[in-house]
Amino acid sequence: MLSSKLFLLLFSSLTSALVIPRDYDVPAGYCCFTLTDPSTNQVIQQNKEYGFLYLDASQPKGWYCFNSAKSQPILWDDFNNACIIDWEGQFQCLDPTPGDDVWTLGHSGSSSDLLLLHNGSPTYQACPNQSGGEFISSGGSETGCRNIQLEATGLQGTCSSYTA
Repeated sequence: MLSSKLFLLLFSSLTSALVIPRDYDVPAGYCCFTLTDPSTNQVIQQNKEYGFLYLDASQPKGWYCFNSAKSQPILWDDFNNACIIDWEGQFQCLDPTPGDDVWTLGHSGSSSDLLLLHNGSPTYQACPNQSGGEFISSGGSETGCRNIQLEATGLQGTCSSYTA
């Protein structure tokens, strides 16, 4: 009897935790979005401990914002970390110190997808990760990696100038 009550308590706690949607902040003056790989429709995930971005790696969904009115828009994650392409070429949002990266949203070629551009480029790399999934990087092609683009989806805030 006690074990069935304990099971019911644990089960109801877990299921209620699973259905509570997470609210994402949209600071005043910012355009915010999730990122998706348009070739697979997979949502980009982010490891919150180290800030690296992944595909299909059992990590939480990422949420990103920037203020395009700034002279050098900084891409921020949901935990107020500035996103950079680190010295090894990996896409990382780890601390509030911005790099010299230039982030914007735009289109590439005839595609209607609204893409995240890094220093004017829509191209990133998805590379195999030892613990599963793929990590996101930018830079030269490496063995086993594939080129991807990052589509901004679920736009909120001051993103209207990008959707016209």
